[in-house]
Amino acid sequence: MTAKGKKKNHTSRLKKLAVVALAATTIGVGVAVTQLPYFVGEKVVTVLDGDSFKIENDQTIRLASLDAPELGNCFSQEAFDALKNKILGKRVVLRDLKTDMYGRIIAMVYLNGKIVNEYMIKNGFAASTREGGIENEVIKAANDYARQNKIGIFSPKCFQIDPPNPKCSIKGNIDDRTKEKKYLTPECPDYSKTIIEKFMGEEWFCNIEQAKKAGYKESSSCTRKIPNT
Repeated sequence: MTAKGKKKNHTSRLKKLAVVALAATTIGVGVAVTQLPYFVGEKVVTVLDGDSFKIENDQTIRLASLDAPELGNCFSQEAFDALKNKILGKRVVLRDLKTDMYGRIIAMVYLNGKIVNEYMIKNGFAASTREGGIENEVIKAANDYARQNKIGIFSPKCFQIDPPNPKCSIKGNIDDRTKEKKYLTPECPDYSKTIIEKFMGEEWFCNIEQAKKAGYKESSSCTRKIPNT
């Protein structure tokens, strides 16, 4: 095949990927489409953060089954640098494609036969969302490894139970599902079980006024009576 022919085929493949993304997103807001084909040899031209990038047709791809820290949160720069160094300018394979309400394609991403999603989780640059798809067991094992070995986002720098500053012991917790912000004082029954995941934007506060100003409300668990023993 001539160079011109190869270029034409590659352009057609990129256009097809864009059409797939558009068709999927028009089915309904927030509806994930699981039976999409996979794409080989897509060149990464821009890395946006620790879990998303763009390919040559300007389509945004998000790594499936993980959450990397948002820019500005604990370990976000390290996650961004890791993904950039890993895939920028290289050609990747995209499999197990879905779409989200923002028009992004969600994918398992492979580089030279190895799973980029696994790499980011196992090295502590992202946390598993417990939706591993075709690589479910691999993703789970990677997350367990990083957590058990306190790597990256699971290190004491970003994953804290006890306050680094004893004078600032109020925990600002964000609900994984609802994104509600709640604070807990040391007197709250669930206080000792609550982990501050700084990579997810959770915080410590020195007083209640500070927590409220940041948009946190008192956790409902704090008003619950502790049973007499």
